[in-house]
Amino acid sequence: MQTTLARRQRHRRSLNRRPTGRSGAVIRSILIAIPVVFVLVTIMLAGAGALFTVAAYNFYAQGLPDPQNTLNTLTFDQQTIVYDRTGKVELARLGTLRREVIGFKAIPEEMLDATTAVEDQGFWTNPGFDPSAIVSAGIDTLAGRPRGASTITQQLVRARLLPPEAFADSTYERKIREIIQSIRLTDAYPGDKGKQDIITAYLNQNFYGNHTYGVKAAAKGYFGKQLDELSLAQYAILAAIPQSPTRFDLMRNAEEVCLDANPPDPESDEVCQKSELQVPVTSEIVQR
Repeated sequence: MQTTLARRQRHRRSLNRRPTGRSGAVIRSILIAIPVVFVLVTIMLAGAGALFTVAAYNFYAQGLPDPQNTLNTLTFDQQTIVYDRTGKVELARLGTLRREVIGFKAIPEEMLDATTAVEDQGFWTNPGFDPSAIVSAGIDTLAGRPRGASTITQQLVRARLLPPEAFADSTYERKIREIIQSIRLTDAYPGDKGKQDIITAYLNQNFYGNHTYGVKAAAKGYFGKQLDELSLAQYAILAAIPQSPTRFDLMRNAEEVCLDANPPDPESDEVCQKSELQVPVTSEIVQR
């Protein structure tokens, strides 16, 4: 009696544990199909994304000039210099635009480091643009703190390597073309040598305010020194100016300071014998 009852109980338990043949097969099929479908959908989305990216790249790259030829033939306007008959004594400079073109070997390392630190910390390794900087700038913009994310290469491209018609479209379309051209320029000028050519053109192109273009002329115009004679602080100041040359123009930010041993009382009629222009430490350009 007990044996028969135990046998029946075991039989019922085995029936409860074991799914019916059809239901079990369906469940197993579903469990196998889910990861397969997920992989297939992922592959399809990746393929569609790749096709879209290639199509967009080809569309926006149309009409862009060859970056290598453009940079090779890039010229920079300079003042006309009149010398005496020996060709050594400078008599005059004609024109208000001040620029002196400089080669890479004449650019101090401190100037290079200051420029990349403030404008593009990943310059020597990035492909012409910085995806992480773009995402970060986008987040800051949404949070009400708008800022740019252009690399040094992008700034040079925007200034000199885009056709005029690229600026007729929306800002977003121009930005896409700017990034594409920056990628093409980096590909055309690979390695350290290529980066050297790009940053040299950038430093010669930049406007530094006060009718001054190029870092060499800016050093002379603002500090009265050759570029390799500046202090680290002065290199940092020059590197910070191109973000907003008009607002950061040192002449506009400078104040006259009397250097006399006994400066005259401001309320008296005495005249300061020796003075110079100084940019206050609290000014926006120095803080930057």
